[in-house]
Amino acid sequence: MEKTTWKVLAIIFITLFILETAFVIWGMMLVSNEEAKTEECYYEVCRDYPDAWLEGNICSCFEYDILGNLVVSKTELIK
Repeated sequence: MEKTTWKVLAIIFITLFILETAFVIWGMMLVSNEEAKTEECYYEVCRDYPDAWLEGNICSCFEYDILGNLVVSKTELIK
């Protein structure tokens, strides 16, 4: 029985290592997609406005009114 326990432990650790690697790669892909959306919002959609905000998939562009307050001037859905 003692001879097979190390084999079982090795299989468990290899499986956990593969799952951990898959989750890390998945997380990096999610972060990369969010950064791409943020860059698209700031540098493509709202390039003519002084401020922008990305919430989910909705990009809102702001500009200053006469009193110096930020007001929403453009809203666009980013895919």
